[in-house]
Amino acid sequence: LDDARALRTAIRPDSRVVIVGAGFIGSELACAARRMGAEVTLVEAAPVPFAAAVGTELAPAIAALHTRNGTDLRCGVTVTGIDGEDRVRAVRLGDGSTLPADVVIVGVGAAPATGWLDGSGLKLDNGVVCDETLATSAPGVYAAGDVCRWANPLFGETMRLEHWTSAAEQGALAARNAIDPSAATPCALVPYFWSDLYDGRVQFVGVPHADEVRVVAGGPAEDTLLALYRRGDRLIGALGVEQRRPVLRMRALIGKGVSWDDALAAAAEMTAS
Repeated sequence: LDDARALRTAIRPDSRVVIVGAGFIGSELACAARRMGAEVTLVEAAPVPFAAAVGTELAPAIAALHTRNGTDLRCGVTVTGIDGEDRVRAVRLGDGSTLPADVVIVGVGAAPATGWLDGSGLKLDNGVVCDETLATSAPGVYAAGDVCRWANPLFGETMRLEHWTSAAEQGALAARNAIDPSAATPCALVPYFWSDLYDGRVQFVGVPHADEVRVVAGGPAEDTLLALYRRGDRLIGALGVEQRRPVLRMRALIGKGVSWDDALAAAAEMTAS
């Protein structure tokens, strides 16, 4: 909250704002600063932002939302220094360029804070390791939320999610399983995140590591987009820009394990109406 208040005071129309890290925190801050009339440069070390979240094929489409809205996006470059004495004056980049700056914001990700659990008996590995029911390696102890790294039976893979929807759903299930372990239910959760970027809502459900990604409505250069992700003969993910109801419908279908053909048919019906 203190940071938010400080930024509200610091960012003015025509302020030169440099944001390091083009993930969701950095991107949402870029949107807010642009709405306030600031000149915004977004610096990202990766070749394209959002690749881990939505896959490499359509990550450029989400990144293009920045450039279409006047944000200067610099990818594949690192920060080597910040100049200024009483206050920041410029940001130096690894490609030799320098960005004048009145405000610098760093949002380069987070790591699970599990150091206080060292020696507790809990298995730790990029979070607290849990089984399908969110049970940890210690009897009677369950975990949920950003720190929970569990075996998701729906996708056959281990994952750790940093989204409030997942935390809320896991918390409720972990409580039920802790109260009655004999009737514990596996956490077959479909990951879901959303972010309001400029004038569009970006949503993703499922996982992005797919054998095929197919755009079924709109397009990467348009203000609306719906894409489905296939692994084998199953629907495993969906990305939407201004496709709120179809994406949530796809989340339900992923949870049911529907076939690729059935998912395509459902998408065609929804986008035609």
